[in-house]
Amino acid sequence: MLTEAVREDRMPGGRNGNSIYSNYKQRRSIIRKTKDYVEEQERRPFQSLPSGKKLIKELVEMDCLDRLINLKGLRINPSANCDIAPACKRLTRIGDEIVEQLVEWTKTLPFFDELPVEAHTHLLTQRWAELVLLSAGYYACSVFTPDSPDTTEMIDETDEISFTNPQVNLRLLQNRLSLVLGKEIPLEHVAKEAGPLVTRFTTLLHSFSNLKVSPEAYVCIKAITLLHLSADSTLDRSIIDKVNTLQDHFVKTLQIHLHQPGEDAQTTSLAQILDWLPDLRNASSVLLHSKMFYVPFLLCKNPRRLVFDE
Repeated sequence: MLTEAVREDRMPGGRNGNSIYSNYKQRRSIIRKTKDYVEEQERRPFQSLPSGKKLIKELVEMDCLDRLINLKGLRINPSANCDIAPACKRLTRIGDEIVEQLVEWTKTLPFFDELPVEAHTHLLTQRWAELVLLSAGYYACSVFTPDSPDTTEMIDETDEISFTNPQVNLRLLQNRLSLVLGKEIPLEHVAKEAGPLVTRFTTLLHSFSNLKVSPEAYVCIKAITLLHLSADSTLDRSIIDKVNTLQDHFVKTLQIHLHQPGEDAQTTSLAQILDWLPDLRNASSVLLHSKMFYVPFLLCKNPRRLVFDE
């Protein structure tokens, strides 16, 4: 199903909760000095793959975050004459819509032609939940200001997401879900269905906001996340080697970016980012066991502000 989506733009909904990033600390050797990376450029196996600022520029230009955040399934019918499917029906298909957007993003990546379709299928099947949480988390951090840890006020659907208080976010989710469905949804029901996910996402959001990543760092982290293979990967050895080499390339590219001088220089280190990735893994396992895949997006953007252009 996912192979067909990569090839023919269909919308699959495959899910897999294999563990991720458990070997990052063992692979700390990939954190090398900039001069080592520069010396290796002449020996890169992927001649068509750009490097450095050019590679990051392509990733930023091709990122589909705006489309991913503006999910059709979460839009509110702006008029009685607008012909859209009922909200409950749209929500049941939103998992497919999310994966469709990620498939489209994958096709624009500079290394898309370097790997067979089966490899992209495998990677997306394994990593889509992490990509969802990473994308939603970055959007929230780029739009909103982290709140105080002691923020406890009850809020309505016009307020911002809390970076620290899951109870505030649970109330926010209730309000926005009621808005999308066009009827009041009891807080108890929302807490039962989405409470663990809201709690884990809030914790993830808080830790991610502390990293203060730039747009350039974000797109590198996104590529690194996609290109991570589990130890029990079923891909051929030659493909596994290619994926690992590509991932190392993006890790080194991120390292160089983090060491760029200037006023906007990033204070976060590569080690801090790699150490954060297990948090992403843990949160993704909760998302994979939830039926409400859209929760991170509904928390990050008011459905009243979703672009309704179709």
